[in-house]
Order: sequence, then C-alpha cells, then structure tokens
Amino acid sequence: MKLFPYQLSQINLVLLIAGFLTLTGNFTFFEKTLLVYPLSENLFFLGSLFLLLFTFLASLLLLVCYIKTTKPILILLLLTSSLVGYSTNNYGIVFDHNMITNTFETDSNEFLDLVNFKSFFYLLILGLLPSTAVWKVKLSKTQSKLETEFASKILGKIKPQYVPHVAQFLQRVKVFLILVIVSSVIILSFSKHYSSFFRENKHLRTYVIPTYYLYSLAKFTNSKIATSTKPFVEIGLDAKINKKSAQRRLVILIVGETARSDHMSLNGYERKTNPFLEQEEIISFKEMVSCGTDTAWSVPCMFSLLDRENYNHTSGKNMSNSLDLISRADASVLWLDNNSDSKGVAERVPYEDYRSSKLNSICNPECRDEGMLTDIQNYIDEQNNNDILIVLHTMGSHGPAYFKRYPPEFEVFMPTCKTSQLNECTDEEIINAYDNTILYTDYFLSKVIAVLKANSVNSDTAMLYISDHGESLGENGLYLHGMPYFMAPDEQIKIPAFMWFDESISRIFDIESIKEKAQLPQSHDSLFHTLLGLMDVESELYKKDLDLTAK
Repeated sequence: MKLFPYQLSQINLVLLIAGFLTLTGNFTFFEKTLLVYPLSENLFFLGSLFLLLFTFLASLLLLVCYIKTTKPILILLLLTSSLVGYSTNNYGIVFDHNMITNTFETDSNEFLDLVNFKSFFYLLILGLLPSTAVWKVKLSKTQSKLETEFASKILGKIKPQYVPHVAQFLQRVKVFLILVIVSSVIILSFSKHYSSFFRENKHLRTYVIPTYYLYSLAKFTNSKIATSTKPFVEIGLDAKINKKSAQRRLVILIVGETARSDHMSLNGYERKTNPFLEQEEIISFKEMVSCGTDTAWSVPCMFSLLDRENYNHTSGKNMSNSLDLISRADASVLWLDNNSDSKGVAERVPYEDYRSSKLNSICNPECRDEGMLTDIQNYIDEQNNNDILIVLHTMGSHGPAYFKRYPPEFEVFMPTCKTSQLNECTDEEIINAYDNTILYTDYFLSKVIAVLKANSVNSDTAMLYISDHGESLGENGLYLHGMPYFMAPDEQIKIPAFMWFDESISRIFDIESIKEKAQLPQSHDSLFHTLLGLMDVESELYKKDLDLTAK
C-alpha cells in the first residue's frame, strides 16, 4: 500500500503536508491551550483553532512552494519540524529567535547529548518517512478546464506554452483566497474567544509548529545580517587604571552554566551542595537575576554596557565590552573556555579552548572544568606585576546529560538520572543528578580560591562567580532553559552569584557595604561596572550605583 497516490497536484500535496504538520506538530500547543480553554466548555473553539492553524500554514506554503521549490521546502519543513517537535514535547523548549541562535551555536558534544532513541523515533516517523513519500510522489500538471481556458484567453495564441503555468497560478490563487476566506470566517465566528486568545494568551503562540520557529528563524536571520553589517563601535577610550594598592590586582571571574540559586546550600537549600564554599568567607547575592534564559543571549549581554531592557545582538556585539575596556587600560585579560565558546565576548582578548585533551589534562572522558586551572599559575607568573583578569567559562550544570557533568566521585546524591531523556526519569533522579553538578561546581570554585590564596602574598586577589542563567528541572512540565524571558519561570532566571576576597583586598573594598548589597535585588546589568570596579578601571562609562563593590 502506497503512502501517497501515484500522482498529486502541487496544491493537494501542499494541503496534505500542511494538515500533517498541523496534526502531528502541535501536541504541546493544544496541551497548553487546554489548560486555559477546557475541552468540555470550548470544543467547537478548539476545533476552529485547529482549522485556523491549518489554513494559515497552508496559505503560507502556497506562497513559497511553486514548481521546483515544492518538494525541497516540504521535506526541509518535515525534517526540522520533527526535531523541533521532539524538543518541545519532551523538554517544553520554545524555539524563539534566542533558541534558534543557541541551536546554531551548539557544539557537537551538546548536540550528541540530545540524541537518543526517542529523538531518532521522532525523526523517523515524523520526518524521514513522510519526506520519502513526498520525494517519490509524482506531481501532476493538470488544471481545471475553466482555468486552462481562462489562461488561454489571457495569453492568446502568442505563447501557448505558458498556458499550463498560468493556469496553475490561477488555481493556486483560487485556493489561497478560499483559505483566507475560511480563516476570516473562523475568526469572526469565534471573535470573543480569539479576542482574548490573541490579547491575553500570547505565550501560547510560541508553541505552534512550524509557524513560530519559522518566524523566529526569520528574526534570527535578520539579526545576523544587521549584526554583520553594522560597524563596530569602540567605547570607553578613556579607560585607565587608577590603582588603590601598590600590589598587583588578580581577579578570577567564573561564568557558571545553568546554575540555580535555589539549589545552593549557601542560599538556604536543604541539601549540602556547597560544603567547600561554606568553609570560606563567601558573599552570596541571593536575589540575582540573569539577562536572558540561554547562553547565547546572556553571556554577551552580561559583559555589555547595555542593560537587559536595551540589549540586542546588533548593538551589543558591535560595541566594546567590559573586557575590552579592562584590556585597553593595560591589564592582562585571558578567557579560558570549557563551554561552547565566548559568544563573541572574547574576540579581542587572548582566548584558549579547553574542550579537548589538547589543552585540558583532566578529561574522563568529558573534559572537566578544573582542567582550566592546571596551567593557570604559569600564566599568572608570566604577567609579572601587571594586573590580571582571568575569565573561566565553565561547563557547569549544562543539561540534559547532567550525569556527564561531574566525575564519579561526586555522585553523592542518588539515585541519578543516567539519560538525557529526562522525561524517562523521576523528579528525584533528575534533581539528584543536577545537585551533583552543583556539588562539583562547589569543589571547582574552592580550587579557584586555592589558586588565589597561593598568590595573595604578592597580589590583591578576588573571585566572582555568576551563572549565565538557570534551569527548569520538571517544574510545570518544563525542562532545561531558553524560555522567552517574558514567560520564563523563576527557575530559569534566578541565578547564584558569589564573591570572595582575600584579606589584603578586603581592606580596599567596603565588605560590609557589599554584604548589604548582596541582600538586595541585583541583576546581570551590574557586571560591566563591577568588573571595572574590581580592576580599579576608571571611565566615564562607569556607573558607581551599578558596581556591587562600591559603597
């Protein structure tokens, strides 16, 4: 039995695939919609909503699928929708333009963490099999007699070879107009429902496949073009160091990955996830929130002069950041990376990649964050008396394969989830695996402090740890991160931030004032100015009220 008839017209093929995508790609959308519009009270509205999604998608495809473009576009749409559907249905991921950016910037290791039997099943059943059927089906060129005669009258006898193409176009216009009329009738018939649906439940549209991720892809493309064509703006040309001590300044900034504030025992979490840091004089900023909910957005945003409300990649990535100013002030700046990359932040400062055993000597088999510390003392010694800022971009608690993020000896909380398919694990197993990653982060930070203590004789040393964003661990059916900020839960935006100072630098900064600020709401917006303050860098761009170390 053939999946498709031997022949189909282009229009019928487009309508068939539009129906297939609407039916198979929107389970999560209708699941979320049912929470707002119960089936028992809104049966006909929900039916109209399905029909509206179909007519909208079919209209869109009729505009772009024509002659030779039909099959490639439909196949590409089937394949991508199967993978997006897998991520949305299993992790609750929303593919807005930030998540599209994350997708394109994901490295091979992160991608492999998401590959499992279930993802292959989605790709096979919803992507490969229907794509094969689309590829094999023959497209007929027949048109209705009326449309053919009308096309002949338009062209006359001069160019009869173009009659079939014009007739196809007329047929396409007719179907398109019917779809538009049907859509209009649907909206008018349920105007009361759609009025509240579009105005009060905008978040629901983010789950619609494939239209929302296509919209996001268009935004991503536009942003990339705008970013690449906009000239780079150098700011902070007046940056200079005004030393407050005769000793060298040595600051290590750790950019955490996917850490949650409420899973730190320093912040009151019932489990001892910070046994090492609890032995140190740590200042914890318990009310810190992130600039975004994904690495691709948060990392460049947190180093930018622009605050969260005004940040965008087009401006932010084409402007000097805090590392540029500190480097321009003649301090030594180094970025060490055990994550995907610096997201453009370290393009103008020295950068080293520790994601492989080429540089990282601690790989078992995954390369560990502590491997970035093996040669760090050599770099410090080579800078003589120059002030130093070192940024360590960690793998931290990156999901969904939490069990890979820590060595076996840190598997303290058990049983753990041993798969990246989180919905196959219990909540307890997921949380246990995640908490083990926090435990390893705690150990890593204690090793950083040990490096700083070893240099405190001839340097004023300090550590700042701040995560890029948080993580959902199954709360309300959500996993991982990357939700649009306006609808992101606290789990994805409330992040840990710690400071540690040695005794010599404690005499320079007002520690009691910093502790007071640590009790107040803070955000990534403060990092730009805090780094300048920590490194004694003066500039007209510096805002004292945003510096966490200032009185």
